[in-house]
Order: sequence, then C-alpha cells, then structure tokens
Amino acid sequence: MPGHELEDVINQRLNLYDVLELPTPLDVHTIYDDLPQIKRKYRSLALKYHPDKHPDNPSIIHKFHLLSTATNILTNADVRPHYDRWLIEFLRKTNDIERNKLIQKLEESESSTIPTVTPHPDLLQIQRHGELLRKLKHFNLPYGDWKHLNTQDQENASQHPYYDCSTLRIVLDNFLQSNNKSNCLSHLRNQVFITLSANEIYDVYFSERNNYSEDDSIIIYTVFDTPITAQHVFRNWSSGNLIPTVKDISPLIPLHYYSDFNLETELSDDIARLVSNEPILLD
Repeated sequence: MPGHELEDVINQRLNLYDVLELPTPLDVHTIYDDLPQIKRKYRSLALKYHPDKHPDNPSIIHKFHLLSTATNILTNADVRPHYDRWLIEFLRKTNDIERNKLIQKLEESESSTIPTVTPHPDLLQIQRHGELLRKLKHFNLPYGDWKHLNTQDQENASQHPYYDCSTLRIVLDNFLQSNNKSNCLSHLRNQVFITLSANEIYDVYFSERNNYSEDDSIIIYTVFDTPITAQHVFRNWSSGNLIPTVKDISPLIPLHYYSDFNLETELSDDIARLVSNEPILLD
C-alpha cells in the first residue's frame, strides 16, 4: 500500500475497522491479527457493494474503494502497525473531546451560581482553582491534561453526502495567514476560484505536512458542494486553464472511480481472488 494512501486515510480520520464492519481495537493489547476474518469480511462486502451492481451510484463506488483500501492496509504487515497506532491515539482524543463537552457544561452551570457581588480577587482566584480541581477529579483527569480539539471537520464530513468524491488536493503558493481556515476559504473564493460562487466551496482542511512559515507552497484539501463541481474544476485545470498561484490540482479519490472516466486499474492478485470468490490460501 503506497504511503500516500495511508496518509489520505489518516487525513480523512477513517476507521477502517468500521468500514469492514469489524470490532475496533481499543489499545495495543486488543489488536487482533485475524487475516482470514478480514479477508472473509471484505469478500462479503465487496460482492454486496461491487460497482457492477450499482453503476450509477457514486456513494456505492466510493464504498467499494474504501473496502479495497481498508483491506490493503489491514492485511499489510508493514503498514498496519502505523495505522493502528494512529487509530488508537485518535480514538483516545475523540473520547477527550466528549469529556470536554461535559466539562464545559459543568463549568457553565457553576458559573451561573457565582454571586453578582464581586468578591476579593484572591478569593475569586481560589474559588476558580477549586472548581478546576473538582472537575479534574470528577472526570478522572490528571492535572494539566486538558484537550481543546476542534470537531468541526468531522461534523462537516458527516453533513456532506459525497465529501471525499467532492474533494480536490490543491497545491498553491503560500499566503498570509494561510493556516487560518476562514482566511483560507476567503482566499480560495476571492483569489483562486473567482468564477465559482461562494457556496460552491463547501469546506477546506490542511495537510499535516504543511510548514506555513518556511514552505513556498502548501497543500489544501478543498471540498466543493458536489462531485460535479470538483470534476469541472479538475478538468479545467487538466485542459490547460492554469491558475497563476496554483501549482497542482488532483482528486482525492483516484480518477478511475469517477463513473464517466475510462481509466482501468488492475486489482492486486489477493483482491482479485477475493472478488472472484476463489479459495484463499493461508500461510
């Protein structure tokens, strides 16, 4: 499995065990190595979601692509450990987000009970410190282990019906405050894709490899309102309609998963045998 596909999976925050409808390991001690189970599950789901059965359904085509990607990563002895370590850490942070929401509600509740008469500054500081310690004890958190992670990207992905199919990988010249999401959206709408309406650019997220202070160019994953808009932008670029500040545009989903694109890619031998329902030879 090429490294860039693993990077794309991590950037999209995908749980490949969920994709294959398998239990998710919660820590390194519960990671299982059941290759036959993974392959059986892939074979079952691949037959169900094969594009030949649903040629005009982009979501099914995308589902089949995810099944192949998940199987390749989880059956690759070199790649899977890197993915599993990331997934366990990501799930831990996600749990922290939920706990922080409860902490915020508790904080708002306690704030409403603070007297309207402002007490002595030292006393107020002691009260707030006491509130902090009670919250840490209530949620079983060590002192200083506060997380402030943004879930907006996950919420945006869940609200867009074809999030990945509508996403293009844009390499463009670095600009002032390029790591600010609002500023980036404004830059794309007003300086780069000026022929599009504002609502045709749905969302953006950034490559973790961006070095905003040092690099001349950065990578921005741009999510458009529909796969058709994304395809229109990509085809304009591919046909030679270049944009001065843009270095490259490529689809997040490989080209051969667009329904009207004729590029064919051969499956690996293992995947081909699974799809054709041939017997699996175990080591």
